[in-house]
Amino acid sequence: MKKATMKDIARLANVSVATVSYVLNNVKNQTIPDPTRQSILQIAKELNYVPNLAARSLVVQRTGMVGILINKSPRLPFWKRQSYMTLVDSLESKLTESGYHTLLISLDPQNPAMDVIRERKLDAVFVVDVMEKMFYRISANFVDGVPLILIDSLIDDRMFNQVNYNYPLALKSAVSAADAPSCLVMESFHNQALTTWITDSSGLSKENIYIAADPAGAPGTLEDFLQQNRGKHVIVMNEFLAKSVEHTGLASSITALCTCGIPEIVDSGTRVIRFQNNRAETAFELMMSLKHIQEDPRILAGNQFLVEVLP
Repeated sequence: MKKATMKDIARLANVSVATVSYVLNNVKNQTIPDPTRQSILQIAKELNYVPNLAARSLVVQRTGMVGILINKSPRLPFWKRQSYMTLVDSLESKLTESGYHTLLISLDPQNPAMDVIRERKLDAVFVVDVMEKMFYRISANFVDGVPLILIDSLIDDRMFNQVNYNYPLALKSAVSAADAPSCLVMESFHNQALTTWITDSSGLSKENIYIAADPAGAPGTLEDFLQQNRGKHVIVMNEFLAKSVEHTGLASSITALCTCGIPEIVDSGTRVIRFQNNRAETAFELMMSLKHIQEDPRILAGNQFLVEVLP
């Protein structure tokens, strides 16, 4: 089936191709009667017209494409895969609803390939769980003015806007509500600064913290940790990881920090701490606000945006 063009729409609407272009690209400085505008939009819809992004970018200086760059290693445990999946699914849905196209790229955390990124002109970029030493290598591939938002990452640089859960408040709530001393089971991150922020915020000693990596690479270590902490209250980041703790039968009480936004999966006896929204919603709202700031869009009054805990 032949792909519909602006010429096809112009012929059926009995207008010029330029008028069709003005309407479809939402050009503001052209006065076009509303009936004509609505007719063009209706015909474009009926023809299933798909705009040429490269051509449209010449008119409106944007491609309508947003990148999601995920730094992930091979053999991800299921709780980490689920964390990525819920984030990407929610973020992609919000972008699609707002008329953007999403480019999802998996990067090697140790050696991210930038070729595929340089080949695209992106309107905004989300980077997930990036190693500190790779921040500038990645950001160097984007022109000034393109919002670059970090998720699950910390860096002491105001050039980078960062979205993270308010782990300190969530951990404080979990520890204070426990009837017994606590220990922490948390998922691993490539971003060491984020890991340090979480462990320090917990107030727990190192021997009371377990960072879950690939279960195939270290069999039995989670069970060993729980055996050593018998009688303690187990706080678990990521409700899917909490399911693994539940399945061991070694925890007398559990609190799950629901970082995937699916508290329904844990057992009824597990206490849950939920957040006001997911990372995707906060990151998307930040992207939209950055795109409307007239001055340098990389710099705000603060660059750390926290997803707060539900009361």
